[in-house]
Amino acid sequence: MKKKILKIIAAAAAVMSMSATVMAAGSIVGAIDMPGISASRGSVSLTKTAPGMYGAELQEAVDRLNGASGDTTVAEAFGEELPEINIYTADGLQTEKADMSQYKFLSPVMELQITDVVPTEENPVTVTFVANNMTDYIEVDVLHYCEEHKWEVLKGNKVSANQIAADFHSASPVALIYRQKAAATTATDVKAPQTGERPVLPLAAGTVLFSGLGLFAVKKSRRYSDENTAGQEQ
Repeated sequence: MKKKILKIIAAAAAVMSMSATVMAAGSIVGAIDMPGISASRGSVSLTKTAPGMYGAELQEAVDRLNGASGDTTVAEAFGEELPEINIYTADGLQTEKADMSQYKFLSPVMELQITDVVPTEENPVTVTFVANNMTDYIEVDVLHYCEEHKWEVLKGNKVSANQIAADFHSASPVALIYRQKAAATTATDVKAPQTGERPVLPLAAGTVLFSGLGLFAVKKSRRYSDENTAGQEQ
């Protein structure tokens, strides 16, 4: 009896381990939702990237970023090809050589198109993204590629609980990225975006199942022991 119970517990543990591995292996594409979008002028759209959409070097970078796991940092996603990336606002350069190891992805890399108007540095277009996986504990900016600056970060302006705006002087590939706020909060107070929340339900269910099997094993073991004791007394 005890051997059968131990086999059941071992099987449950193996299932939980396999589930955790599968959930951790997901890439940015498919693991993170596409945000909604609107613009201050002209028409704007977001589409998924596709093979052959860009030149060879840029396409390789986009594919590498979208192939990274959902919890990787932007620096890790770029790998050895990490360029120097500056942070810009509508007024110009804000921060040189931003630390991209502080950032993670809130969206896949997407193709941004702006039509009916030509955005420039002197007359940018404000694009607003609707991202329902935003939280109060993160700062959201936009990773963007342009011909002049190459990869850059456009400073985000939070306009509501689930909306972030940024000023664009061109279109092309973009991704929402985030970093934890510097505000003094305890580790238990920090709530990660939805990208880190999705595995919680199946993992919790597995934990409950595993705990239930353990309790069942204990009860069975006690009952087996009591029956043996009663038999010996008779």
